[in-house]
Amino acid sequence: MKNIIFYGRTQMGMVILTYLVAKGYGVKVIPEDDLVRTLCGYFNLETVTLDTMGEFDLFISCHGERIIPEKYLIPGKFINMHSCLWKYKGKDPIRRYIDNKDTDASIESHFMVKEIDAGEVITRVLFKTPVVDSYGDYFNIALPYYFQCIDETLKKL
Repeated sequence: MKNIIFYGRTQMGMVILTYLVAKGYGVKVIPEDDLVRTLCGYFNLETVTLDTMGEFDLFISCHGERIIPEKYLIPGKFINMHSCLWKYKGKDPIRRYIDNKDTDASIESHFMVKEIDAGEVITRVLFKTPVVDSYGDYFNIALPYYFQCIDETLKKL
């Protein structure tokens, strides 16, 4: 696997994108925000859209906001990284995690299918947190588990 389309946003999107570049993958990016767009400039990465992405081996979404239309989904080629998928499917799982004062967390990768967050799980990394009050607190703890999840996922694929 050499050519990856990355779709994502925010700090965790930047983390996974940086990981992919550091590991030497050829990456084209569908940036979702200025943070990721700026990082593309630093790494001289090509930015594309769903319609212009061309051929690829794997599509990785990390904190992307949009639902990928079914017409683009190729079985076994589209994966999503999701916090607490086993507990909080859908949008903004961390808000629900924080509001519920949860302490059992996870980062999962799963294949993307027509139904949102319903695809087969590829990798699930479980970990504990104290009760957190902010996204920043959660992501400061979750960061190494994102690396573990993407690393294990790519090794499996």
